[in-house]
Amino acid sequence: MPEEKSKGPCVRPACASPASTGLMPWICASTCRNKPRSKTCVNLWMPMRTVQKTCARSRWPPTESRSSAACSKQASNGSKNWVCKTVFPRLEIATTGPLGTEEMTAEQIFWETIPTYSPEKPALPEKTDIAVIGAGFTGLSVALHLARAGRDVTVFDAGGIGAGASSRNGGMVGPSFHKLGSAGLLARYGEQKTLGILREGLLALDFFEEFVKREDLACDLKMQGRFRGARTRGDYESTARECEWLGKNLGLPFDMVPQSEQRSEIGSDFYKGGVVYHRDGGIHPRKLVLSLARLAVASGVRIITNCPVTALRKDITGTQVRTPEGSIRASEVVVATNAYSDRHTPAMNRRVVQIRTAAVATEELPADVISQLTPKGRTFGESGRIFMWFRPTPDGKRFIFGGRIGRPGGDPDKQRKAFETAATRVFPQLKDVAFSHVWSGDVAYTTDHSPHIGYEDGVWLAGGYCGSGVTRSLYFGMKLARKILRQPDAETAFDDLPFARVPFKPVAGHVADLMTKWYAYQDACDLKKR
Repeated sequence: MPEEKSKGPCVRPACASPASTGLMPWICASTCRNKPRSKTCVNLWMPMRTVQKTCARSRWPPTESRSSAACSKQASNGSKNWVCKTVFPRLEIATTGPLGTEEMTAEQIFWETIPTYSPEKPALPEKTDIAVIGAGFTGLSVALHLARAGRDVTVFDAGGIGAGASSRNGGMVGPSFHKLGSAGLLARYGEQKTLGILREGLLALDFFEEFVKREDLACDLKMQGRFRGARTRGDYESTARECEWLGKNLGLPFDMVPQSEQRSEIGSDFYKGGVVYHRDGGIHPRKLVLSLARLAVASGVRIITNCPVTALRKDITGTQVRTPEGSIRASEVVVATNAYSDRHTPAMNRRVVQIRTAAVATEELPADVISQLTPKGRTFGESGRIFMWFRPTPDGKRFIFGGRIGRPGGDPDKQRKAFETAATRVFPQLKDVAFSHVWSGDVAYTTDHSPHIGYEDGVWLAGGYCGSGVTRSLYFGMKLARKILRQPDAETAFDDLPFARVPFKPVAGHVADLMTKWYAYQDACDLKKR
């Protein structure tokens, strides 16, 4: 979703939570297979290794023998996990079917109000050079670059084109530096690696802007900058320190805006000042993913939608990709499902925690109201552990608000009410404005708060964007294609970061829900003190 930055190097990272300082929420549960009852031991924080040493092992697959018995074993669907189902039942409304990408009956996604693109469904061939699972930003990007290099590429998606986060995100772009901020990165990796990771964000943004321009992608890209409001005086001061560090070490352009001048940037008196990031902007995400699909098909890529991959069977000659429509043999497999992974794509699913977020769009607003809310057409973010992002729609007629507000995926009317409370806290002038659209989607978080790219468990992976994947996904798609093709300039600063599996994965999502509530409570306490 939005490209959110953390606070300064002189203080604790922005989320100010144990998760930012090397601690990981966990629940340990011991179950007895022979008894109907289970004993659970709950502990909210378990110290983990704060410093992860840069791994020198290669993320490249072996060039000859790649057979793996482990890869051919289908992952369990967890149907017998009594602890997960009984102790921590999911409360939100869940979708059914492959990857949960079906439209919820009461949800309306604003981005889908444009005409769609549905290429003719190709026949399933017997074999392909590269099978890509996931027809979103990452999957279509890697497929496009591989096809242009002469590879035969087949893309599968359980839903339609961009059915997951690629059609549900906020459409905000920027360097998306890192969730830990410079302070967290310096503590974990040291100065040299920190600068490499942060520079990669600027390289990704440079590539994104150049690619959109070169390919003439009609995605309403506007680099109008983003104003990030500080909820407290302390937030403003730490943001200033962080930006000074980023400006000095990376040349990031920014302007601190004191509270006395913030009306020139935002039609609100709620914040205690803020910062303008000049290298941020916005797109129409649905237009972008459909434009990528058109380019891919024109380059010879097969896109087979509504066709979930149900199993991967690897042997010495390649991988058998099974689907309800038949099987296909692929020399290489790319898993680009990110937060929409499931037991059929275990290499990604084991390494990310899916966190549901939500968004709403207002009814059409008068032009003078829009110009009052955002005098310079900026997009917006704010400090806080559970922050809200918001922006005008590309046509300048509505406002969209998003984040982990209320109970994403739950009752739409209650979701509208939760966003009404959050939005009118910032913009009281929207008190009587109705929300015409409400929807939800999943983002993928990793144990180290970093995105990852490489080769794991016999497949190629790119994902774990932690809510900041619009810019990064197209860049990672290009880099992953270069790795597969053994081309130069395939390296990234993330290549040697271990893509660790999530501990206690069956209950990780439930723990994330609990921690979201705890962070929201802490934010509420901070607001009362300001």
